[in-house]
Amino acid sequence: MQYVILDLEWNSGYSKKKHGFINEIIEIGAVKLNENMDIVGQFSIFVRPDITKRLNSMVKELTQITNEDLIHGATFGYAISKFKKFSDGCIIMSWSTSDLNALESNCEYYYGNSRIPFLKYYADVQAYCQSKLSSESKNQIALQNTAESLEIDTSDIPLHRAVGDSILTARVLKKLYNADEFKSFIKTADTEFYDRLNFHSTYIYSPDNPLIDKSELYINCESCNVRCEQLEDWKIKSRAFISAFECPVCGTRYRGKVQFKLLYDGIVVTRKTSPLEEEQDAVSQ
Repeated sequence: MQYVILDLEWNSGYSKKKHGFINEIIEIGAVKLNENMDIVGQFSIFVRPDITKRLNSMVKELTQITNEDLIHGATFGYAISKFKKFSDGCIIMSWSTSDLNALESNCEYYYGNSRIPFLKYYADVQAYCQSKLSSESKNQIALQNTAESLEIDTSDIPLHRAVGDSILTARVLKKLYNADEFKSFIKTADTEFYDRLNFHSTYIYSPDNPLIDKSELYINCESCNVRCEQLEDWKIKSRAFISAFECPVCGTRYRGKVQFKLLYDGIVVTRKTSPLEEEQDAVSQ
């Protein structure tokens, strides 16, 4: 079994045909890996833009891609056909699913169908690495920050270019790779896969929303692990339920925060607390 790590660079432009902005792909880069996660091939191609002919200044500064590079680029259809041949029979991977979302919008623009023609099996390298690193943060980890934490040398890699970021992703993956653990991250690109890919998670914070289970509106004491007594009515702030609490055992007072997030698989409830004394001290200072 072989794998291909894909990375894209894109330029945002307004499409009159679609009546909205599209992240138009301007470069496709990839590396092919064997079963040991060693690089055995590379792919790189510029894509000539159709939606907007001028590069955003931020894109030019970050990637060092020029308008002249793209003038001689391939059409999107030709670039996809070449990549499909390069990646045939391989499991496609990328650092997060944002590249897949860009591919979907570009396929919809050029083909009238958002399904990605070369995608049969997919693995999210970012999600796998985050699970291996046991990050307590709910935020997605960045590729370069992860490489730095793993002490991976990047001096020979053209960062913020498609093939360069693909190489860096490969090095990060090889550092953390376990074949048995990685299997569960390989997904079949079926209807459910696309439903998950395009599902937009959202916070629910209306008290009248039937998806909110009001029995989940509570806070436990961090020290005693007993349910705290609520001291005031719930307030809605920053997409969360906020209130003051007191532990009936140790007397510690907390500012409690409860959030309900709707994901594809259901509601996830998170709770955070901070001592009211610290909050009051911060205000007085």
